[in-house]
Order: sequence, then C-alpha cells, then structure tokens
Amino acid sequence: MIKHSILILLFSAGSRLFAQTSNDSSYLLQLNQQIDQYVVERNVAALDSLYAPDFVFSHGSGRIEGKAGWMETVGRADYPLRQHDSVRVELHGNLALLRGKMNIEKKGKEKTDKYFLRYIRLYARRDHHWQLVSHQTFYEQHLN
Repeated sequence: MIKHSILILLFSAGSRLFAQTSNDSSYLLQLNQQIDQYVVERNVAALDSLYAPDFVFSHGSGRIEGKAGWMETVGRADYPLRQHDSVRVELHGNLALLRGKMNIEKKGKEKTDKYFLRYIRLYARRDHHWQLVSHQTFYEQHLN
C-alpha cells in the first residue's frame, strides 16, 4: 500500500511538472510572436517589460545592441512583417532557449527588404514573468 501511494504521489508530481512545462512552452511560443508583433506596431511601451534590462540583440550583420539601442531601432524602423516559423522551445527551469526561423519585411526608402533569419533566443523567468534576455541571429538570407 505504501509503495502504491508513493507511485501515485510521484506520478502526480510528474504530471504537474509536465503540465507546467507544456504550459510554459505554449506561453513562450505565443510571447515570442507577440513580442515581434509589438515590434511591427512600434509599441515600445509594451516591449519595455518584455525585454530584460540586460537584453542584448546580436544582428546577423554582427552589430550588437543593448535594450536601449534596440528600442530606439524599433521606434524608427518600419517592419510590416516579423513572422516566426518552426520554433522549438527547450526549457531549463527558469531559463528557456527558443530556436526558430523568422520571416521579415523591412521597409526602406527605396524598397521593402524581404529576408529570413534563423535565431536563438534566451528567455528567463524573473519575478514570475518571462523576459527576453538575448536574441542571436546566426543565419540570414535576403530574398530580394
């Protein structure tokens, strides 16, 4: 009887952990896309709490921006599209790695640049909230 109770307790704890992991993964997938929808909307106010204070954006060009620099870029850039594709979530307690592809359109003075990039993003759960800590573009291909 005691062994049976222990097994039920372990199964219950494992089920809760799986449910939490599944919930976090689903939430992070939605949050990841929502962040870039806010970039499209140039909604810097909404992004402020979603990016960690120590956020770093490493562009495919090699340029690196901190949070303030990236927020300035968001405020002036014109992105009609930032759509995620094939995103995988890897959870490690209060850290999450997301790997994916993002299709992007960026309007310039002369033309709209269309490209996609592959990235790794690091999220951290701080004070019970997930925040984007780092974005690293490791491959970028321009389509026009």
